[in-house]
Amino acid sequence: MIWTIQKMFTKTVLRQIAVIAFAFIFFSCSTEKQKSASLYNVDSLFEKQIDYLLAHEAAISKKARLNGVEKVITINPKDSLKWAEELSIFFELDVVNKPIHKGIYKVEEYADNKSNLSVKSFSTTEDLPVKFLRIYYQSSLSELRKIEAQYNEANSLYSSKRYLTMQFETVYDKTILTSYSIAGGQKMFLDDSVRYTIDANVVLKK
Repeated sequence: MIWTIQKMFTKTVLRQIAVIAFAFIFFSCSTEKQKSASLYNVDSLFEKQIDYLLAHEAAISKKARLNGVEKVITINPKDSLKWAEELSIFFELDVVNKPIHKGIYKVEEYADNKSNLSVKSFSTTEDLPVKFLRIYYQSSLSELRKIEAQYNEANSLYSSKRYLTMQFETVYDKTILTSYSIAGGQKMFLDDSVRYTIDANVVLKK
């Protein structure tokens, strides 16, 4: 009797393990499909950039202007968390890949009339946080040279509109972030508007 119960228990456990394994494989495949279906893999790009910047012990020289008052600072992010905090607004651009936004963005590719670069553009007329995202590149998307985007945000306390730019160059056979800027304004309800710009240069130490 005890042997029979043990046998039944073993079969049940094995069946549960098989179900869990199947679910794991299914969701892994679903995740891969979802990643491959994304408009532009923003998170992967910036995570890779952070790895490069840490490897080269990069520092940031920033010039910030707030309502006409200017301040210059230099910072040295020591780990990936600090870099992620510094670039947090750019990570927000990944919102274009949300499943609920599928089919909302118009995707276009064309030659830039101000340079020798090609552009892949994602834009929408809907009221979404990212109004447009433009990827400037040379012969392929892997030869990234510039990113431009508009990021909007609004809640019960304030509304803001920010224009984001990133510049990239080939350094040590890798495409590395060399500068970025944030320009915009913030309107506090029942208060004055604030306008600001942040221009940052990335300096590789090795």
